[in-house]
Amino acid sequence: MSDLRALIESGLVDKEDGIIFDTGTNLLWQQLPPSDKRFTWEKANEHCKSLTLAGYDDWRLPTKEELESLINRKYCPTIDPIFECKLLYYWSSSTNVSYPYYACVVNFHVGDVYSVHKTGAYYVRAVRG
Repeated sequence: MSDLRALIESGLVDKEDGIIFDTGTNLLWQQLPPSDKRFTWEKANEHCKSLTLAGYDDWRLPTKEELESLINRKYCPTIDPIFECKLLYYWSSSTNVSYPYYACVVNFHVGDVYSVHKTGAYYVRAVRG
């Protein structure tokens, strides 16, 4: 019962088809990252645009703010356990305004946001609105 209460309080609903619905943001999230595959920023964008999951084909890379909305520091990694999460960085679609060759990533191990070069290889969690 406490697990169900925690899920209701978190606002995350497992649709049981590989996606999670966030009732607070009205976003659908990819539940599992694509295995251990990491992508450059450009390839991460391409991957999300070509993804078909649970009958939807309009997935995209989340903004920095959308990805940050998943940070929950009461867990380690700092994301609700309803998601499978690798302990490294996840790409956002947000480019660093001052340095256009850099984009923002979220590190769910510690729950922080960093700016990294777009040629780096990091994980992806697709979203749709």
